[in-house]
Amino acid sequence: MEIVVVGVNHRKAPVELRERLAFDPKNLGGALEALRAAAGSSEQVILSTCNRVELYVVREGEDSDALEAAAAFLARQRGCAPEEVRPVLYSHAGSKAVRHLFEVTASLDSMVLGETQIIAQVKQSYLTAKEAGHTGRIFNPLFQRALAVAKRIHTTTSLGSGSVSVSSVAAKLAEKIFQDLAGKRVLILGAGETGALTLQAFRERGARDILVVNRTVETARTLAEQVGGTGHGLEELPVVLGRADIIIACLSVEQPIVRIADVRAALRTRRNEAMFFIDIAVPRAIEAEIDRLDNAYLFNIDDLQEIVSQNLLERERELTQCAPVVETETEAVMRELATLDIQHVLTTLRSTFEAVGAEELKRALGRMTSLAPEQREEVETLVHRLVNKFLHHPTTVLKEEAQNGLSPSLIELTSRLFRLK
Repeated sequence: MEIVVVGVNHRKAPVELRERLAFDPKNLGGALEALRAAAGSSEQVILSTCNRVELYVVREGEDSDALEAAAAFLARQRGCAPEEVRPVLYSHAGSKAVRHLFEVTASLDSMVLGETQIIAQVKQSYLTAKEAGHTGRIFNPLFQRALAVAKRIHTTTSLGSGSVSVSSVAAKLAEKIFQDLAGKRVLILGAGETGALTLQAFRERGARDILVVNRTVETARTLAEQVGGTGHGLEELPVVLGRADIIIACLSVEQPIVRIADVRAALRTRRNEAMFFIDIAVPRAIEAEIDRLDNAYLFNIDDLQEIVSQNLLERERELTQCAPVVETETEAVMRELATLDIQHVLTTLRSTFEAVGAEELKRALGRMTSLAPEQREEVETLVHRLVNKFLHHPTTVLKEEAQNGLSPSLIELTSRLFRLK
């Protein structure tokens, strides 16, 4: 058994590719089932956010090709050519995969170091997989441990201080452009968790005139009314677009919904007064061609890197406190996984030997019909003692190896030697 993660993230894959690889959270059930079939894995979780798409699988046996299969699945399932994905693909196995999950969940691998939204995203991805029956004895404790590690890091260090979300970085960018947000009207496209974070971030930086547009108008109004703004349904977007100076898109969509024709019309309504668009959605919600229009300025999530770099410099010293926590927890998990593996191997080994002993005992007693009851009992005891003696040394050695960090190769070898399933 080995844990494997395959994925792409913001470090090497541009937003144009990430949006093509992204999974719709509403359809993860089918994708998980397809991943299980493609990778031949026993457990699987898909994590898809604006900055990363990762496949976590448990592969059985060291000779399994689950890693290669998961990589091919990622490209094929999202309609990409393998040669597009391979240059930006990364993979980790064993302790490196566990360490990576901990770093991702604790936002040590995020574009915005210390952001907190990733914790909720990992939790939701795990729960979705669990409810669909795709997690078990390995991933249930592992993902719960990852969430606990993230909470520990965020409560015992200063990693989460300051601008700690993509939404807050977007607000910081807008403030940098306009100096004063109090006199600008802000339109937030999306009323979910990211939309609420975006609204809060802009309010904290002085924005007072806020519009919220969402698929469900009641949700938009509920969010907007918290700050004295107005809420609108998605069908009203072309009408209200021209009223906004700053438009932030954080709505999950399959195709862009802010189109160039609508922006042209909005600019005419505004007599070509400048409009600034910030698209933090993946897949993107704003057509990229809008940036070509005069007086329309579009920033996507990858354009936030300059501000993020400043954020990183301010937080790097906190990483020295986080690294030992991640390392200690990773080592603990690997010991626990080794224990789980050894328990499974030892249980299977004993049941295999006992089944052979029982079969041979039945065959022998079938031929020894003249034995007295006490003699039959003596033969049965002899067989049980032989089974225990045969198992004693391998059991002792495997338990000792488990305490020292049992390697997957030894488990595989034991399983092959004794034909364990």
